[in-house]
Formats: sequence, C-alpha cells, structure tokens
Amino acid sequence: MNRATATIRSNPMNSFFEPDVLTSHQYFQLFRQKSQFDAEEKLLFAVLTDAIECFQKYLGANAPRRRKLFTEAEAWISRRDSSWPFSFENICEALNIDPSYLRLGLMQWRIDHDSQKNTGRCIRKTLRYQHTVKQNRVCM
Repeated sequence: MNRATATIRSNPMNSFFEPDVLTSHQYFQLFRQKSQFDAEEKLLFAVLTDAIECFQKYLGANAPRRRKLFTEAEAWISRRDSSWPFSFENICEALNIDPSYLRLGLMQWRIDHDSQKNTGRCIRKTLRYQHTVKQNRVCM
C-alpha cells in the first residue's frame, strides 16, 4: 500500500472528493438527447393525441357519431383502470406524463370552455402538438 492510498483510507472525508469513474458509454446512455420516438412511443402518443382531440373537438357536438366520439374519449380519460395496455393510465406512464395532472388539466379546460359558452363568447383555444418529448414530458 503506498502512502497516498494509506492517507485516503485513514481519512474518510477524502472519499467524498474522489472523482466518480464513468465510462463514455455510461455517460452517453444517461445524458444523450433522444432525437426520435421509438415506434411504440409514436403509437402511444398517437392514441393519446386522438383521445384529447376528440375530447376537445366534439365537446358540444349534436351529431350522434361525434357525440359518441366525445363520450368514449371522456370515459377513457376519466377511467382509472390500468389493467389493459392501452388504458389512459398506462399510456401516460409509458410517456412519462402524470395521468392525474393531465386529467385535471383536461377537466379544467372543459370547465373553462363551458363557462365561455354560457357567457356567449365562443373562443376555442387550439391545442398545438410538437410531437417531441423533452425531458420526460410531452410538449403541448
């Protein structure tokens, strides 16, 4: 044992200041920017996007087919079941989105939309999708 090793072992505070050994492969696995979606993520994002669009687009629809699209999307979003792969909960978890937070935001959007409808102003805020995931969240 040389003198430097003996000094480090004798003083435990020195171990806090030692550099971490990290290979370049480990570094790039942790800190690389994900440039594209995987095929599975694209599918999950498309399902989630379609449900949100049906929920927002057909909220006040009178046509039976469009009204059915809205009610199905609303039921799917509000269901807290995670027993099947394409449930709202599982898709949000796979895309690193908090399902409760997204659900709360959509319900708040509905309340705001209904209140604007009652005042006579018809302002529709469109949802813009960028189809990117940045830092484990979907940009909308």
